Amino acid sequence: MKIPVVLSVVHVAIDADGVMTVDVDGVTRDSGQCRTRGDLRAVIDEITSELGAPVRVEVREADGSTYADIATPPEAPAPEAAEPPPNASTPALAGAGFQPGEEVALAYVVARQNADAEGNASLNLPPALLAATRGGLVLLGMSSRTVTPFEAPA
Repeated sequence: MKIPVVLSVVHVAIDADGVMTVDVDGVTRDSGQCRTRGDLRAVIDEITSELGAPVRVEVREADGSTYADIATPPEAPAPEAAEPPPNASTPALAGAGFQPGEEVALAYVVARQNADAEGNASLNLPPALLAATRGGLVLLGMSSRTVTPFEAPA
């Protein structure tokens, strides 16, 4: 999923009767039908699917309370898998240097940072970025702490 530098903002105003009005970056979104609070998820899914990117959602209730969150496009259903040819092998990730019987995890590197002079590092990432696929994979030995990097081919 491609994450834009600046997210579009979806403003949702819900009146005392539960009827909502929606705009995307200030452009009113009129579906021609009365949408209520119960339709919020469907409306957000529709918008994120059309944009193909995450959005910031700001909801204002009739009592003045507000809520904000980041919404990502819903995952598309996986297409029907065709039967692989009989002699085709399934690609696998492999690593060496682990202890016999050790649990090995597959980790996804979202960001990298150098530690400071005291050996400390801290990363703050938006939730939408955590859902995205970026960087490289590593195999991590859970007890030996052995790490085997695996860079996905371009």
